[in-house]
Amino acid sequence: MAPPESTFVDTPEAISTLLSLIPRDPNPLPSIYIDLEGVDLCRSGSISILQLFISTIPHIYIIDIHTLGNVAFTTPSSTDASVTLKSILEDPSIPVVFYDIRSDNDALYHHFNIHISNVIDLQLYELATRDGFANNRRYLHGLSKAILANANLSAWEAARMDQVKQRGLGLFAPEKGGSYEVFNRRPLPGELLEYCVQDVQYLPVLLRNFTQRLGRMDKRWMERIRTETEARIALCKRDSFPKGRQNALAPVSFRRI
Repeated sequence: MAPPESTFVDTPEAISTLLSLIPRDPNPLPSIYIDLEGVDLCRSGSISILQLFISTIPHIYIIDIHTLGNVAFTTPSSTDASVTLKSILEDPSIPVVFYDIRSDNDALYHHFNIHISNVIDLQLYELATRDGFANNRRYLHGLSKAILANANLSAWEAARMDQVKQRGLGLFAPEKGGSYEVFNRRPLPGELLEYCVQDVQYLPVLLRNFTQRLGRMDKRWMERIRTETEARIALCKRDSFPKGRQNALAPVSFRRI
């Protein structure tokens, strides 16, 4: 699977143009897939990059939040002055897909007063559809593990994905001698551009595969997903954001069948 074309967005004019390309007609199929990168990504840190994949084009926009700040979220579309990235994220009629909404949502809420509305959290979809007994749902899986297990990659694609991941980690992961501050370097290193693209390019495939599996499962699983998604979004209203190993534990309701 070749990565979609991508564009680095660091001007209000470019924000205005990309917003005009986001489908606005009612559509049950999500077309917006998002991930964020930053330094201590939550209320106590900062957002550096927002990756936005518009799957209907398809095209990935790497939005420079470090440079644009609030302008990225308040600049209007070139075709409709009422549409901004903030209004899209807050629109209950527009589903927006993330993989683990928790820290992304906490950062968006506290730094830019964004109240995300209609979220599909693929980490919970993966957990619900994971093969095995209840004890196999004790821990959450990260995005890379979910892609390798569920995106039907060829051996070449899997090797390529790992290569891109390792090059990125080498730049930003402290345990590998890197620093998250590298996401604020401009121009953004090519290795990080590839990493950012890869983090969202497989999300539509995951959604399709997980949705097919959920369609064959007990309807109570979708209710559990909805309940836990709402609980994750509400974390931003707590006095502090939970960090550490506790975030790797699956919700208790998901450990039962």
